[in-house]
Amino acid sequence: MDRLSRRDFLKLTSTLAAGTLTHRSLKYLQANDDRPNIIIILFDALSAIHMSLYGYPRETTPHLSRFAERATVYHNHYAAGNFTTPGTASMLMGMYPWKHRAFTQGGLIKGEFIPDNMYRLLGEDYYRLAFSQNPWPDRLISQFFKDVERFLPSTAYSLRGNKLVSDKLGNDRYLASLAFEEFLFTLSTDVMGSSLLGYLYKSLALDTILKTRNNPAYPRGTPEVEGFTTYTNEEIFAGVLRELRDLKAMEKPYFSYFHFFSPHFPYKPGRRYWKLFEGDGFQPVSKPVHPLGFGLPDDELLFKRTVYDQQIAHVDAEFGHLIDILDEEGILENSYLVVTSDHGEIFERGFYGHGEVFMYEPAIKIPLLISTPGQNTPQNAYVPTCNIDLLPTLLSVAGNDIPAVLDGQVLPGFRGDENSERAIFSMYAAENSVFMPLKKAAISMRKGPYKLIAYFGYPGYDDVYEFYNLEDDPEELYDLSQKEPESFSKLKQELLDALTEANRPYENK
Repeated sequence: MDRLSRRDFLKLTSTLAAGTLTHRSLKYLQANDDRPNIIIILFDALSAIHMSLYGYPRETTPHLSRFAERATVYHNHYAAGNFTTPGTASMLMGMYPWKHRAFTQGGLIKGEFIPDNMYRLLGEDYYRLAFSQNPWPDRLISQFFKDVERFLPSTAYSLRGNKLVSDKLGNDRYLASLAFEEFLFTLSTDVMGSSLLGYLYKSLALDTILKTRNNPAYPRGTPEVEGFTTYTNEEIFAGVLRELRDLKAMEKPYFSYFHFFSPHFPYKPGRRYWKLFEGDGFQPVSKPVHPLGFGLPDDELLFKRTVYDQQIAHVDAEFGHLIDILDEEGILENSYLVVTSDHGEIFERGFYGHGEVFMYEPAIKIPLLISTPGQNTPQNAYVPTCNIDLLPTLLSVAGNDIPAVLDGQVLPGFRGDENSERAIFSMYAAENSVFMPLKKAAISMRKGPYKLIAYFGYPGYDDVYEFYNLEDDPEELYDLSQKEPESFSKLKQELLDALTEANRPYENK
């Protein structure tokens, strides 16, 4: 065997650290000078709390559980934000939202950090592909368009077809997204920059949705990206399979990011799943209505939870089918496959969905599974980790340098330390200006067994804290701030110090 290059050495050590150096992996490293492929599959709004893989009473994810038998599974993995924009941006940038500043609905990454994105840092040694059904990650990635060789429009493989203005502009659609889909046509509000063009665009979107709504395979209606486009899970997964087959045919290693919209609201599972779990007797723990909640009753929350669980089961089945084909065709033989989410979903305390001020476990605890080339045994990591850790981990796997500006750390199992005393942060600050210090926000901090939730700037609910021991109280029912004042005060000060440091560059603005 020829002398190992630094790149091959790093590949070898990362595989050794993951505990997955099989005969196939060693043969691959000996015979190839190129880097392994990297595939990210992200399911929007998939909460780890709702996955049977992680102990949920309903069997929602049998196929992901099967996949876990050949992957490293992270059991305490958190999103840095509780809705799509900050959750996705933090993963792509390896930074907390209070640094990259993409923490409002449809927000953008601060210009000075754009060169530190996942696509640029992985580099031109990879053929780089991006696809997000959700328009907000699509907008985020459009800031990196110079670093992406193939950038599928968010309507790709949908029932609408590529009929957006930005779809016609190739990779360079960042300004189009702002000028057309936001200002004129408004994806997120009803206030249109142009009443005529806005009316025409909304009419086109509604016409597409109405024409595809009656699908016998989907008794609750065809899945849709709210007011934007319709799709079927089957067609989306088939489209991703075609993309991966095309990538396999290339000689160059590739990095591909696929952001599926399901199981995001509106929950519309297919016919095989729309009655699943109904009448199974499952009764979640009843929790008090949050003072900032919507006051929805438990029976309504249970109904919505059940339909969400059905949607997860549908997505899980499609994932299992995809993995079987990828295995059969050898696409995963020299690929790292990452399965994760951008945030979770919550059905408790009078609220359902995600976003708002709710920083409880179902909203921010997300799955992370990483399968390495040739891995055939499971590995498990229980120390708390964050989705800002994925970028430095992938850079380590690829043999690239890790910039000091990143907040994330290499994951345990991939040469990273198992630091049980590390503080993990997640935040909601959609009502706070990105140009100002964080004054109106909900922030959670996980450290060891403890979790602290802080609320700032809400009328009648300012400077309020909740303090839990998740090992003893996984449902977050018993606030320990009065019973364990010393531990509470210590973590509170650490959170306030971190917030002060994050606010420092904006204090004089």
